Amino acid sequence: MEVELLAPGGSFESVIAAYNAGADAVYTGGLMFGARAGANNLTTEELIEALEYAHVHDRKLYLTVNTLLKDKEIETELYDYLLPLYENGLDAVIVQDIGVFKFIRDNFPLMHIHASTQMTIFGKDTVAFLKDLGASRIVTPREFSLKEIEDIKNDTRLKDMEIESFVHGALCYCYSGQCFMSSYIGGRSGNRGRCAQPCRMEYDVIKDGKVLNPGNNKYVLSPKDICTLKILPEIIKSGVYSLKIEGRMKKTEYITGVVSIYRKYLDMYLNIPDKYNVDENDIKKLADLFNRNGFNESYYKQHNGRNMISLNKPEFRKENREFNQYLKEKYIGFTLKKNLNIKVTFIKEQPFTISTMVNGTEIIYEGNPVSKALNKPIDKETLLKQMKKTGNSYFDFTNIEIICDEDGFLPIGAINQARRDFLEKVRQYLISQYTRKSVENSNIQSDKNNANNKYIVDLCNKNTTKSVNINVLVSTKEQFKVSMNKDFVKRIYVESSDFSENKILEIIEEGHKADKEIYIAMPYVYRMADKNNFHRNYVKIIEKADGALIRSFEEYLDLRKINMAKNCIFDYNVYTYNRIAKDFYLNFGGAQTTVPLELNHKEIEFRGLAGDEMIVYGYMPAMISAGCGLKTCNSCKSDNSTYEVVDKHRNRFVTKCVCRYCYNVMYNCKPLSLFKFSKEIISMTPDSVRLSFTTESGNITEQILNKAQQAFIYEKNIQEDDQSTRGHFKRGVL
Repeated sequence: MEVELLAPGGSFESVIAAYNAGADAVYTGGLMFGARAGANNLTTEELIEALEYAHVHDRKLYLTVNTLLKDKEIETELYDYLLPLYENGLDAVIVQDIGVFKFIRDNFPLMHIHASTQMTIFGKDTVAFLKDLGASRIVTPREFSLKEIEDIKNDTRLKDMEIESFVHGALCYCYSGQCFMSSYIGGRSGNRGRCAQPCRMEYDVIKDGKVLNPGNNKYVLSPKDICTLKILPEIIKSGVYSLKIEGRMKKTEYITGVVSIYRKYLDMYLNIPDKYNVDENDIKKLADLFNRNGFNESYYKQHNGRNMISLNKPEFRKENREFNQYLKEKYIGFTLKKNLNIKVTFIKEQPFTISTMVNGTEIIYEGNPVSKALNKPIDKETLLKQMKKTGNSYFDFTNIEIICDEDGFLPIGAINQARRDFLEKVRQYLISQYTRKSVENSNIQSDKNNANNKYIVDLCNKNTTKSVNINVLVSTKEQFKVSMNKDFVKRIYVESSDFSENKILEIIEEGHKADKEIYIAMPYVYRMADKNNFHRNYVKIIEKADGALIRSFEEYLDLRKINMAKNCIFDYNVYTYNRIAKDFYLNFGGAQTTVPLELNHKEIEFRGLAGDEMIVYGYMPAMISAGCGLKTCNSCKSDNSTYEVVDKHRNRFVTKCVCRYCYNVMYNCKPLSLFKFSKEIISMTPDSVRLSFTTESGNITEQILNKAQQAFIYEKNIQEDDQSTRGHFKRGVL
């Protein structure tokens, strides 16, 4: 059985130390495009040195390119950033953005691509699709159960697909890749590697005016760190190949401590599985390194729960100085040695020869001929002494076989130089097994030119007098009735999780009588059980509806599989930050796309808005979570309740419990409202704009629809107040 222990590296020191502590592979970030922009990320030179260190010791290094990239970043920076790393044998890139995925596959064909947990992969159909695109590994969502991992592993399409899952470290509250909380609050986007961790702050949970978490239980969005030592065998048996430790922002002592302990237990399981047993002292050592009021075992065996959350302010951790000192002395600041068995031949009138076997290949170094000694010959002891002087090299000689004439001679300097040259030859051989010859891609510049020409053509073809269609998303029957009475509303999206099946069928019938298109808004979460649930209850509805609003690629593939992927539109969270991503979705399924919420107007214009839909009003989701605030407060009634999460500034984030699929949607405290920019938006020629209604009353829905009519039909100037937000339309995100 082959299993990889994968460690984080937030600095050059911690990358090297992680290998020293027993990591099979390390994932780290460079100076661009990583999801931990605040780490002490490596320069290109440091990355190349780390690659050399890894490859000499038969280890691997993965680079994080796991953020969403804008057009100019892809077109002017990405290729030059990756090229020297590709040439020096970078083992894989971890990718979130489908546009980046396609760019790397097209321009670096031998590069392994790992689909990041930020891709929000909900099921095996998406995994199979990514495999066909060229992914060699997927990183599962932290929310996945052992059963869901087994479902992927047992799929015959995915026999050689590697599965990577988190086994230790910090746990996000929101589904990875679906969090906008930091982005909305302070403009620091998690999708751009700059999350400010608002989930670690204090909040009140309020329902019907009552605070459900009085006292000190305020950290309702802050999960405990995960520690899976006790269930490590079950995780491996489920099909996980790579055991991932989180912690690129942590100190080197933390990384080496966690890696060394997991190395101990992984080896124990691989060598003597029947005697696998976890020493509580090792759990304590892990807790001493870092914990948030204890650990949980992630979602592998439970869907959510109060016990997973660190409700109180974490207690001050007393430093385990003895353990930290041990880690520093054993793993940090030294060079790991690769053991070699060598043969030394020291025969007169023949070249001084040093040879070894490396990975089944014999490497031979021939130096100067050995001469006959005139005075003092070089004996075996002298040769042995000189050969052992491997110094700061990557190598040690564990066994030295010497064939030596008794009267042979070479100067000591020549012997030492031969040893150094031999070690360099071994080093070069090991590195050469990974390096790649790169042919400069002449298409890069032409692609840039074509993209820029397309942009210019799009600008020239704009019809600034073109009006746009107005579509609405409704979450209540009252909102639907108000929307139905507006002639300018072309399409109505029905939030499927907010209505019963019969109610949706009634809405479809009423909508069609009024000549409205009725689309079903799919769930935000579409995992294995959710898919089965949807099939049981909604297939007939999809058949009667005019189309579907898609929130994950798993949904699109599932609908396509049952021949129901007609007239699909991908929502804002199926990201198309750049033209490559947008074109990918259009070319794949001909589906319309929704403009991402974190691009500013200049970036939207450069990306292109023609044919797309743009959200111009609504309380937008800030978090999609498996965790439930009501369950955390022991108040779950499985009744699709709505509650509020209130921060210290008294901002109120309305949160819906979607009990059919058991997830929560937390909405921003202020609605997005872009009516004042209607003329600018119209000039970018979108196909449609969308109003997204959630908790609005009928009267408020009426007011918003009238405002939309004034802005986008009559192109009137609209004034906005401070009760709404312009989102990122002007400022963008970091």
